Amino acid sequence: MFIEDRVEYLENYITNLCGNKTFPGATLVLMDEKDSYIKHFGKSQLNPSEVYLTENAIYDLASLTKVVSTTTSIMMLIERGVLHLDTLVSDILPRYKNNRVTIKHLLTHTSGHDADIDCKEMNKKQLTDAVYNNKANDLRFEKQVLYSDIGFILLGFVIDTLTGSYEKFAEENIFKPLNMTNTCFNPKDDAKELCVPTEFCKMRNKIIKGIVHDEKSYVLGGVAGHAGLFSTAKDLSNFTRMFLNDGEFNGQTILSKQTIKLISKLHTEGLDDDRGLGWWVKGKNAVLCDFAGDRTIYHSGFTGTSIIMDLESKKSFILLTNRVHPSRESTKLVSLRRNIHNIALTSIK
Repeated sequence: MFIEDRVEYLENYITNLCGNKTFPGATLVLMDEKDSYIKHFGKSQLNPSEVYLTENAIYDLASLTKVVSTTTSIMMLIERGVLHLDTLVSDILPRYKNNRVTIKHLLTHTSGHDADIDCKEMNKKQLTDAVYNNKANDLRFEKQVLYSDIGFILLGFVIDTLTGSYEKFAEENIFKPLNMTNTCFNPKDDAKELCVPTEFCKMRNKIIKGIVHDEKSYVLGGVAGHAGLFSTAKDLSNFTRMFLNDGEFNGQTILSKQTIKLISKLHTEGLDDDRGLGWWVKGKNAVLCDFAGDRTIYHSGFTGTSIIMDLESKKSFILLTNRVHPSRESTKLVSLRRNIHNIALTSIK
């Protein structure tokens, strides 16, 4: 159940953020154990002409890919006995030469790998080589949480190797069972028209629309473990509903209840960031919301997307924006997320 005057306050707050160009437009989703409330605000596009946002807008999720498809796929494979958290990455990927880094290290960003790779002058083969050649720093290994796209690109390679196709595995095992009909990598032409644009990309010399924003994912062909997924508010509400219902959706078990608990458990105690498996979790270093329960998980995407779920009180909030349109220089949203979460979660009884 939603508190009417608090929801109205949230709507006005988001409307004002559209007005002051924190982002051109936004779609929000409030959810409790049974109900959901979806609303959109503002514009999807400012340049080269202004276009108002519609309810069926498709967003570039950026790093939400890490949790919606990659982490979920890895946990499904663990449930099926294909691998486990302590499986060495090198046992699955022969080109990967570090014999200490495990699946869990990649999921918790404790592998010691660098955060990023500058791929502007690279083709797919060169970037793939650079990922495999990136050294896991011994000074960081198991001692520091360093958020790493490289680690999740490797997880995408792992899923590809074990299933034959990361893209098809996610589609068949996550998107179809959850009725996520507008969720995909590399949207087709008809879907591209519904995509909100991101920024003007110097590398591609155009405003990006319906093509992945993230440079590394683009070089890798639009399908990668760290970024590349496109989706809608309605589809993500189905994904979130599954989490709030302990892994079930429409009477079907997508993930086990034990898996949901394992994902949302703190796995980096004593380190400099609070990480579950794939997701941030509530802890001393990660104050995601002042009103969040102890089993709260969260993730965001560079383009301006985010999901926060309080699994204890069965509340969630999804915010989808294209804050990087027309330029990534607009970073106001980052510092406002905690404020927005405070308003959103107190709008749900």
